[in-house]
Amino acid sequence: MHADGVPISASVATVEFHPVGGSTRMVLTEQGVFLDGHDNVAQREEGTRAFLESLATALATAPPGTR
Repeated sequence: MHADGVPISASVATVEFHPVGGSTRMVLTEQGVFLDGHDNVAQREEGTRAFLESLATALATAPPGTR
């Protein structure tokens, strides 16, 4: 990840999907490296949480048959 052209972090994420009854369980694992204090675990976690909450909202409001 870059901010104003400066590398601030790098990560590798693995996403697993598992059927659970009539639903799906998603497991997200992310391994990160934070460079020179420009990014940190708390900031990355906050951004990831916001993304996943937006995804959950989109899925919950998607018309039937499009999920």
